[in-house]
Amino acid sequence: MKLFTKLLFCLLSHVPFLVTAQINYFGVAYSPYVKSDGSLWNSYSLEDIKKMMRIMLTYHNAVTSYSMGVNQWNVNGPWDKADSNCLIARAAAQINRERNSVVLSVSQGVFQNEDSNMQQKEIDNAFLAAQDANGIRGGTVWGLVFTNEYVTDWNRGQKVLNMIRNNKARAQRMNLRVGTRIHICGEIWNGPNRQILIEIAKASDFIMCNLYPGPNSNNADAAVKGISDAYYSARDGFWQHNRNLEAMIGETGWASGGETFFNPPHLNTVEHQKNFWNAMKNWANSNRVKVHMFEAFDEPWKPGSGEKQFGWWKRASDNSNYYIEKSTGRRFD
Repeated sequence: MKLFTKLLFCLLSHVPFLVTAQINYFGVAYSPYVKSDGSLWNSYSLEDIKKMMRIMLTYHNAVTSYSMGVNQWNVNGPWDKADSNCLIARAAAQINRERNSVVLSVSQGVFQNEDSNMQQKEIDNAFLAAQDANGIRGGTVWGLVFTNEYVTDWNRGQKVLNMIRNNKARAQRMNLRVGTRIHICGEIWNGPNRQILIEIAKASDFIMCNLYPGPNSNNADAAVKGISDAYYSARDGFWQHNRNLEAMIGETGWASGGETFFNPPHLNTVEHQKNFWNAMKNWANSNRVKVHMFEAFDEPWKPGSGEKQFGWWKRASDNSNYYIEKSTGRRFD
């Protein structure tokens, strides 16, 4: 036993600073958007997505997505012929089947659309994707996330509430949970959207709160403490109205460069990003709270210097089909 312990210590001392987390506690947000050359959002194949998801498995067992990729040009087509976002659940399921275990669990995102027909197609496609994935490997998709940061007033909140109410029974028949991802969780106490948040909390199985560090967060531990305080305050507020609701962190992150809404450029470095992710990993596992780090891969298509650089990995600058872990320089071919 002593020899085994020594060998285990030696192995762990040579792996990257992050180790594979317990399933669902230290997750990651992911969408295969565009490459830096401006390719369309349908530019990734199923194999491309599986490659990226295998890279994510280096540290993460849980993935949350944002949409089914329904747009004007594909609204009348099959669910798996929309843009590349539609293939995330299938890719995860195939990896799970290959490994004969649910090594990747997925919460399938549903994007908001002002066109009611396109919105319904997005929802229907999400159910089809979940059915497809769980048919390949049961348990891959566990829930549907109705919109991202869409609840900003009563009208939008009512739309999300209706999506949840209208689809909850359908989801239950498929052993799926329903909820939403919002950035105003703190308003459950006394904000302008408190009443609609109460109704959403009552109707939901879970809520994902997007919580980022406060301004000029130059210390990872202090940043995590602020997020922890905000999380538990929101959770306790939601629990006043639905004690069975699971409160998660849907997004939190730190840019590796550029300027962001909470940090100037000199605080957005790879080192600061690494420290923050590691501190959030420890917090998630210690508190047994599901956290989804934003995000898996850089999004070079986004405006703003910092918005492009929240990923833990980045694609090769020449768009070659390999990725680089920014904190270590490790290449994934």
